[in-house]
Amino acid sequence: MQYFFNTWGSLEKKLLRARHILLCADFDGTITPIKPRPKEAKLGEGIRLLLRKISKRRPFIVGIISGRALKDIEEKVGVKGLIFAGNHGLEIAYKKKNFIYPAAKRYVPLISQIARSLKKRLAPFSGAILEEKNLSLSLHYRLVKREKLPRLKEIFFRIIRPYLAAQKIKLTYGKKVWEVRPPIEWDKGRAVLWLAQRLGPGRAFTVYIGDDATDEDAFRAVNKIGGISIRVGRKRGSSARYYLRNTKDAQRFFRRIGSLKK
Repeated sequence: MQYFFNTWGSLEKKLLRARHILLCADFDGTITPIKPRPKEAKLGEGIRLLLRKISKRRPFIVGIISGRALKDIEEKVGVKGLIFAGNHGLEIAYKKKNFIYPAAKRYVPLISQIARSLKKRLAPFSGAILEEKNLSLSLHYRLVKREKLPRLKEIFFRIIRPYLAAQKIKLTYGKKVWEVRPPIEWDKGRAVLWLAQRLGPGRAFTVYIGDDATDEDAFRAVNKIGGISIRVGRKRGSSARYYLRNTKDAQRFFRRIGSLKK
């Protein structure tokens, strides 16, 4: 994994040669710092203006690919003309049309049922935040006291274990969060490839920037099609080929992209 700005010269040449650039980024931990409570995350005006500026330039198509619900991420970013993907790509807003991965819809009642079961047991755990996203749910435990975390984990897994055993759900792990998702073969990587294909085979040079475990699917997908994969925060074993140090470094990345002369 190489530091992105140490290789800028060669990467800039690739970007300048591209006729179309699909630039996709995660939200939390990538273009804005992670906050203890998801609702507290706010996009800085500087990065918002950069996203708007880049999206209006001819070679660029800008997408935000998040684990948040689609409506939530659209409201958090607040920039028209972007592509938005929520629930790790299960729902996508593209060219004024909304796409929901068909197989995901039938799991909505089950996800809701699991959410109700969790709510009943979460009262004793101050700081546990259940984020219901229709097609999935997330249990954030960043604010849970350390001594209570083992008990919370025990209760959480007791509730979801039967569904996992029956392969009715799948579980993914993020930064201080457990995520319950439909057990289907769809993720951020497949969502990015789906978007790239909409632009025409081989037409879009793809760049993806993310920071968490669920972004690894996108890194691998982008690598396969010869794009640029960037992780915010260096991590051994990541599939990303380049890294940025933190969200401030990511903003520097967008400033550099915005200043490209094509």
